[in-house]
Amino acid sequence: MRCRCILRRTSANEGHGSLNYIAPQTRLRVVDNSPWSSIAPSTRATTVNTGGKDQSGKKLSNINENKLSKLGKDVNDVSNLLTLGSKVLSIKPAKCIRVYNKRDRGKIGDKVLVAVNGEMKKGWIVGSRLDSANGWPRFESNNVVLVDNDGNPLGTRILVPIPARLRSLSGDITKILSIASSFV
Repeated sequence: MRCRCILRRTSANEGHGSLNYIAPQTRLRVVDNSPWSSIAPSTRATTVNTGGKDQSGKKLSNINENKLSKLGKDVNDVSNLLTLGSKVLSIKPAKCIRVYNKRDRGKIGDKVLVAVNGEMKKGWIVGSRLDSANGWPRFESNNVVLVDNDGNPLGTRILVPIPARLRSLSGDITKILSIASSFV
């Protein structure tokens, strides 16, 4: 008698299906090297000694020396930097507030309004988890590049590959294509 293995339907082997569009309240990952990016190399935390100087001997101007003298110990991690009052940005992904098209549902190449660290910023969707259709590649996350009100990118580099088909779109997205380093 053969043993039959019963495969249970779980989210691990069945999945939840593909996303059909990017709607408001969807989380987006900022993929440029702007200060709001969660994947940019971090230069936010600095090791500080009790003299108010960094390891190279330069005086740090943004840290109050009175607070440093009250601590009386070296500051080596981010939690102690927060007690000093320096600004450390969170890595929480941006949330889509609005998609600038008629249906309020976005896809690659659409302009969106996002909330990131309590601020509203505009951006362009450069990657999504949509199933690849009509030659658009599928990404593991919903990616966005932030721009200012004039359409200029807030970062100087895009850290992930973006679809080459974005070149066929018109509008302010050409400024984003100029800072992209790799295309898919």
